[in-house]
Amino acid sequence: MKSKDLNPREKELMELLWKSSEAMTSTDMLSKLDPEKWNKLTVFRIINSLISKEFIVVNGFEQYNTQYARKFTSAFTKEEYLAGKMKEDGMSIKSLSAIALAFMGNELPKGKKERKELIDDLQNVINELKEQ
Repeated sequence: MKSKDLNPREKELMELLWKSSEAMTSTDMLSKLDPEKWNKLTVFRIINSLISKEFIVVNGFEQYNTQYARKFTSAFTKEEYLAGKMKEDGMSIKSLSAIALAFMGNELPKGKKERKELIDDLQNVINELKEQ
């Protein structure tokens, strides 16, 4: 990942890719974006920008009549991106527990099932750390 900064349009396209479970062509992306704000040329330019920043990669091809379109996926998860931004802002692994508590304080699950899932996820992280 070269530059960790995303402009608003790059971020919108990355959000689309992060939410997608499959690789997407530029046509797929364009169909899911606001047509009043996006056109083919804009999508093409943003895709090229994200490729040069190493945010997205080509992940296959799809045939459209006699032509082939590249399919794109994110080079990393949204969580990996945000962790990189936090490191860039001076956070360290020592801040992890404080960040988790601050985050949970804002959005602590209300239901028993959701709380159990959160506790299980955190326990899995602890277990992984102990094994390493």
